[in-house]
Amino acid sequence: MRTTALTGVSILAAAVVAIACESTGGGRSGLESAARDSAGITIVDNQEPASETRLGWLIGEAPILSIGALEGNPAYELYQVRDAAKLPDGRIVVANAGSGELRVFDASGTHLASWGGRGEGPGEFGDFAAPWNVGPWPGDSIAASDLYARRVSVFDAHGAHGRTIVLGDPYYRLFGVMPDGKMCLGTIPAFEAGTMGTGMVRREVEYAIASPDGSLHVALGTYPASEWYIFAEGGGMAVYPQPFRHSAIAQVWGDLIVIGSNDLYEIRAFTADGALTRIVRREHDVRSPTRAESDAHLDELYEDRTEQQRARARAELEDMPLLETFPAFGRVLTDSRGHLWVEDYQLPGASPPPWTVFDPEGRVLGLMELPPDLSVREIGEDYILGSVSDDFGIERVQLWPLDRSGF
Repeated sequence: MRTTALTGVSILAAAVVAIACESTGGGRSGLESAARDSAGITIVDNQEPASETRLGWLIGEAPILSIGALEGNPAYELYQVRDAAKLPDGRIVVANAGSGELRVFDASGTHLASWGGRGEGPGEFGDFAAPWNVGPWPGDSIAASDLYARRVSVFDAHGAHGRTIVLGDPYYRLFGVMPDGKMCLGTIPAFEAGTMGTGMVRREVEYAIASPDGSLHVALGTYPASEWYIFAEGGGMAVYPQPFRHSAIAQVWGDLIVIGSNDLYEIRAFTADGALTRIVRREHDVRSPTRAESDAHLDELYEDRTEQQRARARAELEDMPLLETFPAFGRVLTDSRGHLWVEDYQLPGASPPPWTVFDPEGRVLGLMELPPDLSVREIGEDYILGSVSDDFGIERVQLWPLDRSGF
């Protein structure tokens, strides 16, 4: 079934006369987009690009830089890479959570310095999953977050710690920094042991925009996160990820914030004051998972467990229901030009999916295939920065060339 996402906002839009309506296409290889204005909200509806519709942009056949090593100088032994960013002068900063450091490398991949380290002091990071992310802060500063310590550390371009921003309750996670220093924050849903019975659970994420000092600027409401299956018996509780579960999304898009979930192919963008200003939709094929696909997914997920552990999981998951539909899309990223990149959802047994690239207004430009094993961290003017892990578990940060001259 092919569908375009419909919500209460779109139903309302259909009931009023659009202030503006525009259709574009021919100049973009037949791609069709229709934009209209409804009560100050721009709604952009896009057709699904044909599978052969590719942008003229080219990604190199191999990375031009790869940082990471199995052994030797410990500075190159990366572990638990959470994020990476390329600075204007060509340096690359890696959030290496395994050591609690920001590791800085020059444009040739030579290690220059390590900032932070484990601890609770200024500019240091906690013991778990920190630094979680790293990126630019207004001016030439760099910000990195400490997830469970609820704080953001700001460093100058030379690594000197400038200040620590403490995030207010209940917000933990930093999703991005806006050009004026406002921050997109979210909560981390938790399970309460002993309070849930057997069945499906879908928790919620609460989003907000904080001022540069960490104080709450505006709350953005709650959105559904991922589905989990709870098996409760005899006072105990086991928590299992639901196969093909949906997820919440949050991303800074220029001076806007994208938040929502991937239940529908609908990207909602808000201003820094929390006003919904743009809705971007794209047609897609809606399909439901089968029991065979779910079973195969679980077999693969637990294949490294002992036979006893696999048998227990099979027994506890016997009555787990299927989800009604696969997610509409995967990850959402933005690039330095303000384009929105949305990864198609990878269906069971399918090849790595392409990404749909939208222009800064939300119109489809075409499809792009990114290196299949690369976890993309940043898309710049002429590069794609990401991380990979090989069969031996060796992590590397790679820089791939991006040529946009073909469009």
